Amino acid sequence: KRKSEDEVARESHRIITLMDLAGHEKYLKTTIHGVSSGMSDYALILVNSRQPPTHMTQHHLNLCCSFGIPVIVVFTKVDGCPEHAFENCKKEVSRMLRAPDIGKKPFGIRNESDVTTCIGKLQTLAPLIATSCVTGEGIDLLQKMLFSLRKRRRHENKIHRPFEFLVEDIFNVPGVGAVVSGFVNAGELTVGSNSHVYVGPTDDGSFMKTVAKSAHIARINTSHVTSGQSACLAFSLNKDLRKKLRRGMVVLKDSPTSTRQFDAEICVLKGEGTTIRRSYQAYVHILNVRQSAFARNIEIVNNNAVGIPSHAATDEEEDGIVLRPGSRAKVRFEFAKRPEYIRPGMRMLFRDGRVRGVGIITGIPKVQAVN
Repeated sequence: KRKSEDEVARESHRIITLMDLAGHEKYLKTTIHGVSSGMSDYALILVNSRQPPTHMTQHHLNLCCSFGIPVIVVFTKVDGCPEHAFENCKKEVSRMLRAPDIGKKPFGIRNESDVTTCIGKLQTLAPLIATSCVTGEGIDLLQKMLFSLRKRRRHENKIHRPFEFLVEDIFNVPGVGAVVSGFVNAGELTVGSNSHVYVGPTDDGSFMKTVAKSAHIARINTSHVTSGQSACLAFSLNKDLRKKLRRGMVVLKDSPTSTRQFDAEICVLKGEGTTIRRSYQAYVHILNVRQSAFARNIEIVNNNAVGIPSHAATDEEEDGIVLRPGSRAKVRFEFAKRPEYIRPGMRMLFRDGRVRGVGIITGIPKVQAVN
């Protein structure tokens, strides 16, 4: 008899949740959103050992590094793979990992002692594991690796902060009403008839006051959710308010604010020719928020710290400052469509087609916050 989810969860020593993200270029924006909002601890990058890695492998490495996620490279289909093809593939992947913008040392995993050697050093090492699903070669090493990984994010440390729940999906359940699924990013909440919360921001930046009636974690009913858990919350909302729910909202307990503008310190990734100047428009990912935003104004941060000659990174042209790949700057962004809930310290990533840069939010302009 197959065990149910909660039986497995109760009897296991360690639970690992695997998220499958698309590798194809066509779905890159879905993958970016998944990495940005998924709160993942580690990334497994799959590479076909029979041919050299593609440009998408490079993009995925860049993406994981810009979010500070340690990577483990898994070579697949090594059964019947010509020796020279595999060596060539390994060499290419190692070259990508050693590149200055990724800066990881490739580390081949051949036995269990190699797993224990690299487990605490994943910020600098990138383990390479060769596997085959046909012969089963390397699968036990991969399982041992996954079992030994330590938890990287310490969500339980955020339990004393105000409650913050990131909405990832919305459902309408017959007999229950509006249900949102997502991630408890900070704080804790006890649900019930007097558990008042604010859901928003809506298109005009306001929040809807409602009651969190009940909660589920892994399909099990619960009355209490704490930071670090993925949960579903049911709200008592009427039909009109239910229509206003969308992905990217937050559920807060008190003092909700939303803003259209925010300041961020960004670094433009080295890549194809990108020039960023005032009124540059990009698609911004901040945790579960994704929306188009304009660069309202740009200030240069000392570039020479990164070892870039000052004239190469930025050119003072007649229409103001221009950012080139590799340069750092403080930029004020403005959302194009609607206000969002963001706070200083959140990581952001912006793209126009390909990933263009990463940054961290430093502040929200005071005057303009919408209550």
